[in-house]
Amino acid sequence: MKFQSLILLLFVSFYFINFTISINEIPNIGIGSKDDVTKDPLMQKEYYSIRADLKECSTPHCGGYFIKKLNSIEGTEDSQEIYISEMMSSNPLLNATIINELKQLQQKQQQSNLIIPQFSIIVSGEITPSHSNDGLYHCLHITDILHVMSIPSEDLKINKQQKSTIKPQEQYYFIKPSPYKCNGILTDCPHLVVMKANTYEIEFLQSYDESYTSSIPMLDQHWFNSRLVSENSDVSAMVKGYIVGEKLTISYVYLNTIDPPTKCKSTIQKRCDNSKPNQIPVFTRSNDRCIIFTECVERGPCHLGIPSCPQGYSPSTIQVAPKGCKKYYCDPNFLPITSQPFY
Repeated sequence: MKFQSLILLLFVSFYFINFTISINEIPNIGIGSKDDVTKDPLMQKEYYSIRADLKECSTPHCGGYFIKKLNSIEGTEDSQEIYISEMMSSNPLLNATIINELKQLQQKQQQSNLIIPQFSIIVSGEITPSHSNDGLYHCLHITDILHVMSIPSEDLKINKQQKSTIKPQEQYYFIKPSPYKCNGILTDCPHLVVMKANTYEIEFLQSYDESYTSSIPMLDQHWFNSRLVSENSDVSAMVKGYIVGEKLTISYVYLNTIDPPTKCKSTIQKRCDNSKPNQIPVFTRSNDRCIIFTECVERGPCHLGIPSCPQGYSPSTIQVAPKGCKKYYCDPNFLPITSQPFY
């Protein structure tokens, strides 16, 4: 009996010591650190909401744009709008027409049945004196353009109910995987790190909640999730939402309009074996929405119905295994088309 008690005591002591060491070693078993997060390129840029100046008068006095620093504190200098008379960019991949069409977009928003936030476009860049009017106004050298993903009107009632409830002030964030890899003892180890735009503030969270995957039919969820939580700063989406406890509730997602970040390779039409009847090539899509050949399969019976995408999204399709039937996607309509449209 004494021998069994001694064994039990040693076991409990070993477990307690091991648990204590595991707790104390958490900062040392991490991959990366908090400093690595704050050095992320996304934390080094400045982001602004942008709206078109709809007043009509001669340029450069009117017809430009107003920008405002995101997450600024009301009443401070950063919270003041800045009038921009011209914009420039050295990146040929930037779709400048999105900015040029902002006036029409603002007018459409007033008539649309989409749920769209006050600012549908976010830009990052450097503000300098304007080159074309003796420095009297400002020029924005754009490095990034982010566009909001719209939410279909059928969710309008739900969104209005959410807006009617009291909730914390929404801010703009980027989400990344946590740089820490925790051991198996802790059950509440944070999986995500949330970086507040235009600040060096970060928070470690357990989870997030969003409505896009449940409300957008045929949304490519692998691609969407790879943008929502990404280690690649070139494709990271910005989100607008609020944090309660260890959970981020997302109301809107803003995508970088250079997506994919590099042009997809041309899809080579695979020649299938003619000796086998009804052989056709099938494909898949990468997380960049690029089309990749996988194999040849025997064509089978397929459903002939053609679905439709909600407003704000464009249709695309690929042939997929196992029968070579068409798989349909709804991609945000402001992104480059990477798959064949369907009609």
